[in-house]
Amino acid sequence: MKEFDLIVIGAGSGLDVAVSASEKGLKTAIIEKGPLGGTCLNRGCIPSKMLIHSADVISEIKKAHLFGINVKINSIDFSKIISRVTKRVDKESKEIEHSLRHSKNPVLYKGECKFIDFKTIQINKEIIKADKILIAAGALPIIPDIKGLNKVNYITSTEALRLKKQPKVMTIIGGGYIAAELAHFYGSLGTKINIIQHNKLIVPREDQDISNKITEIFKKKYNVFTEFEAEEVKKKGNNFIVKIKHNTKKIRKTIKSDQLLIAIGVRPNSDSLYLEKTKVNIN
Repeated sequence: MKEFDLIVIGAGSGLDVAVSASEKGLKTAIIEKGPLGGTCLNRGCIPSKMLIHSADVISEIKKAHLFGINVKINSIDFSKIISRVTKRVDKESKEIEHSLRHSKNPVLYKGECKFIDFKTIQINKEIIKADKILIAAGALPIIPDIKGLNKVNYITSTEALRLKKQPKVMTIIGGGYIAAELAHFYGSLGTKINIIQHNKLIVPREDQDISNKITEIFKKKYNVFTEFEAEEVKKKGNNFIVKIKHNTKKIRKTIKSDQLLIAIGVRPNSDSLYLEKTKVNIN
């Protein structure tokens, strides 16, 4: 059994802690089951903002006439836009892993881990311990309990950042910032967007003036169904059929699209860690 001063679970923001601790002389281990760099680099802020920049460029070109510039977009190479982002992200992630694999401190462990006793972790076939353990395992998309959803091949934001083919019509269940960003990206490229949001506003956790303005803008650009809930999802051929109902009024609608994105939020990615074995209190 190997013992460390510090074990960090998760190589996203946890990577900064592990590197800093090792530089101060602490014997450190870092555990990661996926690509190095965590959510931000691989499936969060970096790829999403790179894609959004392409959408912003398209939006600016479309408004160029307001500045006396007459120009038009002849075509959009969707696969090239996605490829530019994924290649950059994957390259940086592999560079981080290569650097850590040649490092004596911190020590990198690749794979899924779990607690088997107090401050004791099993990773692959090894058992390691530390007096201090940082759980920085990140988050997973929340999947709502909607009738029929588990029978169809929906996507989350993770897959939406790496789609090979641009959808003609995309239905988005959710109206937070992730849903708004992806609606802006795909909508700017020409995909018809449907948004199903249980709240009366898009991005409702932001300042209300901002939420009101974004909701107003989105309702002009996309099919936005605020104060609606999805009650059933089906697949008919290549199309998703989503049945929705209003929260208070007796209104029901059926929406059809060739892609379905679930973006209602995230939850802690710690279900598989067996936290009860190490006396961590959760709520």
